[in-house]
Amino acid sequence: MPAIRILNLPALAGAGLLLAGCADGGGPPTALDPQSPHGAHTSTGVTIQQLEPFTFRAPLDPYKILQLPDFMVHSNTRTDIVIQRSVFAPGAGPWHTHPGPSYVYVIEGQIKLNQFTNQTGCVETPVSGPGQAYFEVGNQVHRAVVVSEESAVLLVVRFNIPVGGAISTPAADPGC
Repeated sequence: MPAIRILNLPALAGAGLLLAGCADGGGPPTALDPQSPHGAHTSTGVTIQQLEPFTFRAPLDPYKILQLPDFMVHSNTRTDIVIQRSVFAPGAGPWHTHPGPSYVYVIEGQIKLNQFTNQTGCVETPVSGPGQAYFEVGNQVHRAVVVSEESAVLLVVRFNIPVGGAISTPAADPGC
């Protein structure tokens, strides 16, 4: 089983968002902002008209990234990285697991998770809304609950997915 340890949510989620933005190619072009450090990209007049689901995946060879003092990610085996834009209708979704950790950024709507572990039992996370991010632990039974009247649109970066394997696995209702 590959070892994976992640200690810096903003850096890794930002990298995933950058990859997803580049891979999608569906939005208007961006411009370099000369006022921003390092010539950072900024959106110029971007209007999102439709947010359709997508999935991109690619294999990663074993890797070890260590950026002290607070960031480390490591995998001993070849696994897939998966980048998705997911759209969830209002209400509770099905119980499931993912084989690896996931960083989730909320684009639209409001969402929370119901989670279950043998150690903590049933737990409900705080509600996350647009511009917020949260982390999903690999192999943890959970379900998304969209609490807004409109659908929730999420950008998700998933690590440690078996090459070509399932991204999600249905789980039995733990009775939460």
